[in-house]
Amino acid sequence: MKGGTHTFEVCLERQETRGRLASVVMVPLFFLGMRLLRYRIRGLREIRRRWSELRGEHPGPWLLCANHLTLIDSLVVSYALFSLADHVGRFRAIPWNLPEERNFGHSRLLAVLCYLAKCIPVQRGGDRGDVRAVLEKCLCLLRGGRSILIFPEGGRSRSGRVEPARVSYGVGRLLAESAETRVLCLYVRGDGQDSWSDYPRFGERFTVRMEVLSPRVEGEGLRRQRAFARQIIETLARMEEDALGVRGERHRRYEGSGESGKEPGCALPGEGLPSGRTGIRSFVR
Repeated sequence: MKGGTHTFEVCLERQETRGRLASVVMVPLFFLGMRLLRYRIRGLREIRRRWSELRGEHPGPWLLCANHLTLIDSLVVSYALFSLADHVGRFRAIPWNLPEERNFGHSRLLAVLCYLAKCIPVQRGGDRGDVRAVLEKCLCLLRGGRSILIFPEGGRSRSGRVEPARVSYGVGRLLAESAETRVLCLYVRGDGQDSWSDYPRFGERFTVRMEVLSPRVEGEGLRRQRAFARQIIETLARMEEDALGVRGERHRRYEGSGESGKEPGCALPGEGLPSGRTGIRSFVR
């Protein structure tokens, strides 16, 4: 395992170095694209200032946990947190992403761009070996002080709301196995986003809410992972209630997942995972 971990570290370092070199060209094009699409974020300067303060208090590692409505949510989050200069000059601080491979694997160009943009592809329904490799790569990044952006629901919300019943335990496992990691919950929504879609509308204006979460749980193993995941998804649900003014009207709570007799999938292999299930549902778009 040590040999495998070292190999992952070398590969990830190489990927980050190549991405940093390419950022001189890619980042200005990315920001130009955001301008051409007329995407705007309320209180952008304050959001970036606050995130800079948080990174000053704790440079890393961070797990950035966000709700998920479109295919480019990770780009919106990155744009909200980092200026153009930060994207180039502090490339190491830009969070890694874990997109589903089928969303870009059909195009060699997209695959190269995702590689340079610090993405680790995830295959939904992948075998245990693939799942274990993704987990080890994520842990290598976190233990090396990097940050990772993940979507605890595991995919875009088809209801257009945070769905606690869909939370995957993979996020809890990463947190349980990386003691120095801190959690930042992000709730992102555009004015015109009533539901999920592939892309936000042209000229969308986003509201971004941030909250640092310090989860405190007892126990160990799968129970601990579940507790971490539950606290994260419930925080996102509460942030949504505050944003939309629908407190007390949650259409589905985390505890309600037991009514159907099904448990949320465990995103990565671990205790309590039934034989034959990899359930790599977490982190993917």
